[in-house]
Amino acid sequence: MHPAQLLMIDLSGPALTADERGFLPANPIGGICLFRRNIRDRFQLADYTAGLRELLGKDLLIAIDQEGGSVVRLQDVPYGPGAMALGAANRLELTRQVAAATARGLRAVGVTVNFAPVADVNNNPRNPVIAERAFGSEPQRVAAQVVAFVQGHQAEGVAATVKHFPGHGDTAIDSHLDLPRLMVGLERLQRVELVPFKAAFAAGVAAVMSFHGLVTAVDPNEPATLSPQVMTGLLRDKLGFDGVSFSDALDMRAITARYQPAEATVRALAAGIDMPVQLGPVSQHEATIRGLEQALTAGRLDPLALGLSLTRVRRLARRYPAQPDPASAWQDGDEALLSEAAQRAVTVVGTLRPLAAGEQVVLVTATNAVGGAASDVIDSPAEALARRLEGLGLTVLRAHYQRSAPLAASEPVLSAVRAVGRALFVSTARLRMTQDEAKLGAEVAGATSEFAHVALYNPYHVQDLPGPAVVSFSFHPYAIAAVADVLLGRPAEGRLPIALTPA
Repeated sequence: MHPAQLLMIDLSGPALTADERGFLPANPIGGICLFRRNIRDRFQLADYTAGLRELLGKDLLIAIDQEGGSVVRLQDVPYGPGAMALGAANRLELTRQVAAATARGLRAVGVTVNFAPVADVNNNPRNPVIAERAFGSEPQRVAAQVVAFVQGHQAEGVAATVKHFPGHGDTAIDSHLDLPRLMVGLERLQRVELVPFKAAFAAGVAAVMSFHGLVTAVDPNEPATLSPQVMTGLLRDKLGFDGVSFSDALDMRAITARYQPAEATVRALAAGIDMPVQLGPVSQHEATIRGLEQALTAGRLDPLALGLSLTRVRRLARRYPAQPDPASAWQDGDEALLSEAAQRAVTVVGTLRPLAAGEQVVLVTATNAVGGAASDVIDSPAEALARRLEGLGLTVLRAHYQRSAPLAASEPVLSAVRAVGRALFVSTARLRMTQDEAKLGAEVAGATSEFAHVALYNPYHVQDLPGPAVVSFSFHPYAIAAVADVLLGRPAEGRLPIALTPA
């Protein structure tokens, strides 16, 4: 075998460069991970994936992060409002149907592996990278949602991947930026973090993705991705998982601060990862392949173990073959389904007095949305909400602040709120509010008795401000519409799937 067969890489754009056209035919790469930069629309993407398979063979795995909500690479196919929105709706059949629609959209463009769903139990209110990407904070409820998603998704012919094994929910560091630590004992790991993963394994999930962090109860020295104790001892030997294991992207600081790309890839394979995901330029991929060949020669990698990994990878490729047909991405009823999911997710915390057509309201928000490295966010979801409210007959005055210096806008913001007498404070970041941002929000709440907080992103923001709140868990277009409807009096059906505790 050639070690490149176990490597998943990225590509630079929507068409291959000259370097890529030279590199790919000479190296039997086993997988390609797609990003937004590779995509113009679903028709171009279907042609692109077909061209890649002409170069690399029909068993090529083509993967994407299409979680829904804030993590969506391809937009002109069906996708849902995100995991925590589905957790708030708490209807397992709805989750199955949303996952099925998501998978049909990916199947239509030649994608065979989705790096979803997130199976982390998000029980840390300060988690900077998981948060609303998880289904909730209660292990059994998360497990039920994960299983429903996996079932619906794989029934439509696209492999699902549970991540980030063995759990990224109880961390306060983003692995894109540094090395997180899951500092819990084995009993707690079994009782909380592993519950959704074990349920997914029992349900036949095709793949798992690793956590770039220390799991101190299992291996206090190496990130889970690079730990034989985690990726072989725990995953294979103790839990009996026999699907494909992917690494999370090895370009994250949790890994690159410790090892060069080739060394990280060698260590991931040695730990038991079947297919490391190595992102970078062609020159880096060439160096990584040389490093893998040298590691095989030096005896650092076991050819028999790599052969087992290749068997698992090929089995997955043949179980989930490419079936591109971009015209089939949307089915009758998909739009109604996604709208229903968004509507059932919207949650009200506290007592909300509805707006009414003809009223004026000041919408206070930061100048743009901030999601972090994992997310695909629109520039101003609050503006989308303002326009929706205007379309429903309200007069909306905008009052903006800079997230870097919220209190600098205090005087004009409060003047506008006092003049109008009704305010919406719209939060649009995954990170928790800074002290100054929360102070500005409290000042706005104190300036009028007609105040509501709208959390379009991180639901834990409701802990940062006083007063009633409307929570959407995402700014999916249907979620924006559903929030507007609730603000004008439609009853909210969602229930927070997280515990709100002081953080």
